[in-house]
Amino acid sequence: MGQAFLPACADKSVCATKNLPQVRRCELNEYGAMMRGCESRPARLVKKPHEGETTMTLSLRPKLLPLLVAALLMSLAATAEPAAQAPAKVFPYPIHKKTLANGLDVVVIETPEFKDVLSYNTLVLAGARNETEKGKTGLAHLFEHILFRHRYAGEEGGYEDRMSRLGTHNNAWTWFDVTFYHPLTFTSNLAGKHTRTEDLPGVLPLESSRFKALDFTEKIFKTETGAVLGEYRRNASFPQLRMSEHLFALLFPHHPYGHETIGYYQDVLDMPQHYDAAVKFYDTYYRPNNCVVVVAGDVKADDIFAQTEAAYRDWPAQPVPPITATGAPPAKEQREHVPWDADVAPLVWVAYRMPAFKPGTTEGAVAQLLNELLVSPAAPLYKKLRYDKQTTSSLGFEEGTQGFESFDPRVLIVGAQLFKEKHAERGPAYFDEVSGDIIAGLDELKRFSKQKDAKKLLETLKSKYRYDFLAGLSSPAAIAQNFAWYYRFTRDPEVFEKLLQSVEKLTPKDVDNFARTYFVPENRAVLTLAYEAKQPAQK
Repeated sequence: MGQAFLPACADKSVCATKNLPQVRRCELNEYGAMMRGCESRPARLVKKPHEGETTMTLSLRPKLLPLLVAALLMSLAATAEPAAQAPAKVFPYPIHKKTLANGLDVVVIETPEFKDVLSYNTLVLAGARNETEKGKTGLAHLFEHILFRHRYAGEEGGYEDRMSRLGTHNNAWTWFDVTFYHPLTFTSNLAGKHTRTEDLPGVLPLESSRFKALDFTEKIFKTETGAVLGEYRRNASFPQLRMSEHLFALLFPHHPYGHETIGYYQDVLDMPQHYDAAVKFYDTYYRPNNCVVVVAGDVKADDIFAQTEAAYRDWPAQPVPPITATGAPPAKEQREHVPWDADVAPLVWVAYRMPAFKPGTTEGAVAQLLNELLVSPAAPLYKKLRYDKQTTSSLGFEEGTQGFESFDPRVLIVGAQLFKEKHAERGPAYFDEVSGDIIAGLDELKRFSKQKDAKKLLETLKSKYRYDFLAGLSSPAAIAQNFAWYYRFTRDPEVFEKLLQSVEKLTPKDVDNFARTYFVPENRAVLTLAYEAKQPAQK
């Protein structure tokens, strides 16, 4: 499953949606699946969400490289043509979409170069943002766990047993807006294995069964709440969880973005008593009109459409309640110091509320380049803090770009790890210096167009973005996850093209305007964390 480090995963060999996203930093096989036996460790969310997760930084597969390079060269050539000519498409595969009568979107991306590979994904448009009832946080992440316990055919462990026998690499993650399930297997397993010795349902009937008619008992529910509690306690050993809990409460006191995906600790403790609320959550949000099925791999769209129509058409739709804030966000800068009871390196977070994300807009395009502009090794702010002044040991976005690629206005967090020795010498003044330098670095973007060679630099960053974006589309699994992540905002099959075209159109003044609008004190929160030894109890 997932959390605030990276989204989380859900199968036994997997992870779960922690508060802080986690990702397994190990090798992927030829098809983009995680290799077994790798150790996980806390990590920053790179491009979307969690541990055991296929991230967006996969190496380009030899089979796909020629197609992507050719498409990119065509798009670059098109930019040199007169403006009246429509830009060439960058993504080399056709994207097919069908919406069933019950509102379920089915999207098929045919990638025949990956022989007999099937990435079968279900995106549920519900995450921590949909937990609006007081005392009932963490339910979206909990259901990421429970869906793997589906009693297929009424059998305990029936779903997991059959998926395992199919040889499926099965996982999921939860984030603030969505929950994403992504089995990876062979195309031949789509419909199952039916022989004289074995009658095994395929991935499609198994997946449709757990989404439209999940079968779990109260005993299963309570078992998984215990697993979530263990996950919370494990994540709580990292200071980032406490930092994020304090930060989100400061910035979003009247919005469900104010709590982490794993939920408040007290709510997780009380979760075993909330079986009825959990059933209501599933019944409300696991509906066809609130889900998207994305199939990528060695498949034919017509075949997938016919099979999904038969499997999902009896899944009844239901109106999904809108999510609205119950009050206004703070109108001035927020600051807070968070004590920590273990001797760890001090932390500084400078966070800004960001606009709701929409692919294809100028604001959304600027947001795509913020990582390169602010915290890449070539960025002035990074060079200043890491090399010139040497005041930080690391600098980056705490949640990657997905922290602010959200349905509602959310947050960009610039996080810095400091040196214990310097903090011991200088105390709060050290925090003030680093946070002040970070704020000044973001303020510099308000004058980006005035920098020397600003236009040339922006063109370089746009080119790098295009190459990096395509490099992330290196397997059916990576293509499907990236597509689902951006498709959810407008449900436009051309979302890849819209996103890339919007970045291509950016001017230096667009960067100025974005920074002047959003990097302002009233949108800002500054958090610091440092070790504070507990005082011995008085006798």
